[in-house]
Amino acid sequence: MSDDAWSNLDKVDQKIIEILNSNARTPSKEIADELKKSGHDVSDRTIRKRIERLEKSGIIKGYKAVLTDVSGINEYQAILMKIKPSKSLEMVKNSIKDFIIKLDNYLMVSNMEGEWNMLVIIQIDSAKSNTSQKIVEKFSEELTDYRINEIDIKNVNILNMSLLLL
Repeated sequence: MSDDAWSNLDKVDQKIIEILNSNARTPSKEIADELKKSGHDVSDRTIRKRIERLEKSGIIKGYKAVLTDVSGINEYQAILMKIKPSKSLEMVKNSIKDFIIKLDNYLMVSNMEGEWNMLVIIQIDSAKSNTSQKIVEKFSEELTDYRINEIDIKNVNILNMSLLLL
């Protein structure tokens, strides 16, 4: 998929993606009705053709079931890590990543350029032991500094977040 495909999205395509992100099973007639409310006169046939085009261009890669958060936990932490400079920096980063992706509460592990080397985002549960602290303790020999901050990720732009997966 080319970057042009993303830059060519008009307001109708963006609204279709927003509706499908909310419920991928929304019928094209309902999508057309919703768009008519916002001043876009499109038929359900047009919606079906646009969805087909979005799928063929690779913007819509598929559909999946989204499960309810049965844990009821809605708290997150970001861990910023500064790793000691060494010839094996990439090996250390990979070791940290390999450890974290085995955790059931991690959301993201990212390498960074600049002052900090890695960013980890995890879901926290106060009933369990502190995962963030465990990560830092496990790799304390490789770190020169770290920061653990609670973060609010309730208002996420799903369309823009999907760009991270490209």
